[in-house]
Amino acid sequence: MIFSNKRRAALMGVGAIAAAAVTVSNVRNARSSDHADTTQAVAKPGIDLTDLHIFPSPTTPSNVVLSMSVRPLIPAGQAAGVTTFDTDVLYQFKIDTNATDANKVENLVIQARFEGTGLNQKVFISGPIKPSGTTTTSVFEKAGAATQTGVFNTPFTANGMKVFAGLRQDPFFVDLVQLGNILPDRVATLPSVFPGKRQPLGQENNVGTTSWRPDPANPQFGGPDDFLKNFNLLGFVVEIPRSRLGGRKIGVWMTTSVANR
Repeated sequence: MIFSNKRRAALMGVGAIAAAAVTVSNVRNARSSDHADTTQAVAKPGIDLTDLHIFPSPTTPSNVVLSMSVRPLIPAGQAAGVTTFDTDVLYQFKIDTNATDANKVENLVIQARFEGTGLNQKVFISGPIKPSGTTTTSVFEKAGAATQTGVFNTPFTANGMKVFAGLRQDPFFVDLVQLGNILPDRVATLPSVFPGKRQPLGQENNVGTTSWRPDPANPQFGGPDDFLKNFNLLGFVVEIPRSRLGGRKIGVWMTTSVANR
């Protein structure tokens, strides 16, 4: 099956890629996310990428953890398995194993695709493996023993990696109401996606609207309000030995790709 790549920026909603340049020990660059920021993502939330996190394993110093956040805005009270990964989408970590060069092309990919729904949804993992192509389309790589399976919301081992694909609390923080005050054009189309929590978007605190800090003249508004604290999302997480990613400074980005049928 061939998938058309969908790559989305996590910085200012630009619409390219969510990326981080790292050494095998330190995160050098991090970019924040958007949620449901395009009509395409609203129509097909399974492609909606939010945050990419890369950090040393807290239990095994020789390992690194890659974490992809996707499919945001799941109500926190919703049971695991009600919302699962889109079976029509290929999820990928793309890794430039030598980020000191200038080509910015992936040398390895770690991929996940899914079948079924609910807590029995099957997780198919491929990689890390050299991709068969680096164009605007992707295929799920099946070379040799590269493909292994697990189950939604249950940790498992695949190809020497620890893997988890399931429900997690959204790690991103945003005071969306104040964002609407500062950048009203950014939320003009969002009320249908993000119902206002206290007052309609863009109408809460019109004094001191260029600051994220509480306005002393309006203490009733309090401090920043994490709009996403009551939302979950889906996480695709792998823990892998650093040596398998080249053992040097690397570039990592994430993509979602929709099947061409």
